[in-house]
Amino acid sequence: MFEKGRGISLLIVAVALLGILATGTTAAYAALAAVGPVDPANGFPKWYQDSTGLRLVHCLTQTGFCITSEPNPALPISFPDNFGDENFYFLAETSMDVPGGTAFYRANIESAFANGAVVAGDQIVFARIRIRIDTTQAGTFTVTHPYGRDTFVVTTPGIRAINFTSDVGIAPGVFTGALAGRVGPFLQSATGSVTDALGTPFLANPFIPVNVTGSPFGTNFFQVDGPDGRTRTNLFNLMGQIFVPAPTTTGLATTPNPSTAGQAVTLAATVSPVPPATGVPDGTVTFIDGATTLGVVALTAGSASLSVSTLAVGTHSLTAVYSGSADFKPSTSAAVIQTVNAAPPPPPGTATDTVTIARAEFRTGNRELRVEGTNTRITGNGFATSVEIHDGAAVAGTCPGTLIGSAAVGAADGRWRFRGTAPIPSVTTVCVNSAGGGVASRATVVTP
Repeated sequence: MFEKGRGISLLIVAVALLGILATGTTAAYAALAAVGPVDPANGFPKWYQDSTGLRLVHCLTQTGFCITSEPNPALPISFPDNFGDENFYFLAETSMDVPGGTAFYRANIESAFANGAVVAGDQIVFARIRIRIDTTQAGTFTVTHPYGRDTFVVTTPGIRAINFTSDVGIAPGVFTGALAGRVGPFLQSATGSVTDALGTPFLANPFIPVNVTGSPFGTNFFQVDGPDGRTRTNLFNLMGQIFVPAPTTTGLATTPNPSTAGQAVTLAATVSPVPPATGVPDGTVTFIDGATTLGVVALTAGSASLSVSTLAVGTHSLTAVYSGSADFKPSTSAAVIQTVNAAPPPPPGTATDTVTIARAEFRTGNRELRVEGTNTRITGNGFATSVEIHDGAAVAGTCPGTLIGSAAVGAADGRWRFRGTAPIPSVTTVCVNSAGGGVASRATVVTP
């Protein structure tokens, strides 16, 4: 029953003036709320959203639930070679017998081309209300429909004595124009949405008439009142593909890997839509180390990065979690295992400071070890930040023995002091290794 919608009016409201006068129309309603980004595949918006939050995409699915007009339906839709000159985001259509013939009604959000031919740059989207009524009677007709009430005075009866079309939003490339039309919120089937064989959701099967809901005026019907009386139908053929955010994949890479303690590691995440979806995801990426959040970064052109230098020595399971957005579903990257190695000690002969051990005492009764000393300044005229205390003597400029503990070096005078319990029963010699590379050892004074 679908009527081909060709013949776009070049006026905002086009009415066949022969023998008819439109005398009244209900006030416009805030019908549509937003338009989506332009799809680079065809130059049309990806979706329109009504005031209830429902989004309908450009209905181009070739599974029998979208009425499309590509030249060769046996081939996939592609722009511009196999792309129809008119398609739809939303369509509600009905007709009924009336005295004198047929009454027809259509409300739609339609895509087309300003000059008819499929040409890049000529893309338009408009909101249409169309009413066509045959009558053998002159007089006043009131037409009530889901998007308002219109009154017409017929002076010349006949086929399409009432022939009214209102197209709003016909400027090429200005896709917000349709938001100002009378169509919206989108009508929905009273029995709920349906899905095709692929699981894609639609408002309804467009070839099966349904009762509808969603009229902003509560008039979910098409009714004609005129000299011949009242005729009404509650059934509409309804078409619209419901928007579903596109799935995404998130990739994560780290550099360098492996790294050393204190070295900056860059985590770089890339979020991409899963084909055939297109576009550039927006939103945020959360970088996670195991269960610890390292940082949250906004996507820029589908990418986000974070630099950290606080990863401890060991292995780290790093992931990137994409938050999702209005157009794209969340996703999480596969874990990347980051290996952080301990910073190697300075090689022998490259020490930048000198360690002097002034005191080394070990008490066997409670294994208390006390070691004190000073460091000379390192390059840059400061002091190394810490020293390590090891059991045993220095060997080739290193302290290979068991690590007993560490002590902070005074920033003002280079002094340090260690007091702690040794993990071994006896310490007869200590080796002190400075973070500045200096190494010294000394025999302890052993007391009970």
